[in-house]
Amino acid sequence: MPTFSYRAKRKNGKTVTGRESARSRESLVISLERKNLTVISISKKASDEKSLFKKLTSKEPIFAKVKTFDLMILCRQLSVMLHGGVPILNAIESIMYEAKSPVLKKILESVASDLREGKTLSGSFKKHPGVFSTLFIAIMEAGEKVGSLDEMLRRLAVYLESRDRLARKIRSATTYPAVITVFFLAAIAVLTLVLIPKFKSIYESFGAELPALTQIMFDISSFVIKNIVFIVIGFGIAMWGFISYVTKSKRARRIFDNFLLHLPIFGDAIRKAAISKFCRTLSTLLGEGISVTEAMRLVGRTSGNSIIEEASDKAVNRIVEGEGISQALAATGAFPHLMLQMASVGVDSGSLPELLDKTADFYEEQVDTFVSTLTSVIEPILIVILGVLVGVVVMAMYLPIFNLTTAATGG
Repeated sequence: MPTFSYRAKRKNGKTVTGRESARSRESLVISLERKNLTVISISKKASDEKSLFKKLTSKEPIFAKVKTFDLMILCRQLSVMLHGGVPILNAIESIMYEAKSPVLKKILESVASDLREGKTLSGSFKKHPGVFSTLFIAIMEAGEKVGSLDEMLRRLAVYLESRDRLARKIRSATTYPAVITVFFLAAIAVLTLVLIPKFKSIYESFGAELPALTQIMFDISSFVIKNIVFIVIGFGIAMWGFISYVTKSKRARRIFDNFLLHLPIFGDAIRKAAISKFCRTLSTLLGEGISVTEAMRLVGRTSGNSIIEEASDKAVNRIVEGEGISQALAATGAFPHLMLQMASVGVDSGSLPELLDKTADFYEEQVDTFVSTLTSVIEPILIVILGVLVGVVVMAMYLPIFNLTTAATGG
């Protein structure tokens, strides 16, 4: 477990510093807030970074990944078994034997071993941060404290199901354009690498002057064929560099996420998807009895967008200073008016989790409508673009023939 250095303020305004081990920055923030400390800064000690050797020799796979659907099934099965009076260890072992995911099976084996040693279920899950998020653990800890783990697991399953449903809708919106784009690129590759060179060899044997459009096509084809290796390698390096930079640099990720939110057509849907995740997560956490500040710290990191995450952190600072939730969210300028209205009504009526859940449903339905509309509209657009490209290439290839025919007829 890594060690962090932190600076925080007590309620009397006194600044304190210290070191503490935690599974993540978010876990440490929650731990410090429970001690009535307001976090100012947290930094991770470089010497505590996990080495590749440790990853290779650890029990958990380096690329441990469990699908959201599998986690949802795990929560549902555990909830039903615990509600029926089955001991936790027996329930985990039963699910472990039936688990189809090898990663999940291995993790459940480790959890069962920890339970035999007397550890809590949430404590066992904490050892696998690559699979179980801070939010997941926080809800489980809340369930263990109030003695209603089965109910918390049921609600967690409902939450994961809604997240998985939204993710599938987004994937369905991008799958069709991706397939068409791949076909589009394949068609360009065939034209450039196969068809055009054949026409070029034929026309070169005539020794006649070629039309400008045809010559441009031949020049492009020749350049691509001669430099195909460098083009592929360069493209691969550029993509790898871009992804690495956006992933590791907060500034780059912020610029990229802001670009996504302002994309024509797609930007509005991306924002609504992020807001839907935000509302759903906040509703779930508040419904489980987790404090507003702890919930807001966690919820920003589940939106999938750094702009929303920063806005959530700014709102937390305002809430700590005594401002209301809806006013704090409104001051960030990152949230739509409808959501702010629903949050305000929810606070006044004492039903904030329920209204946030309905808000999440509303935005999810809008994303679903966008997906349906996009699928029906984008098909003819992509077909027209592909048709125009093929038409230009065909015209460029046959234009010399038309010229030769005209010249022969005129002669």
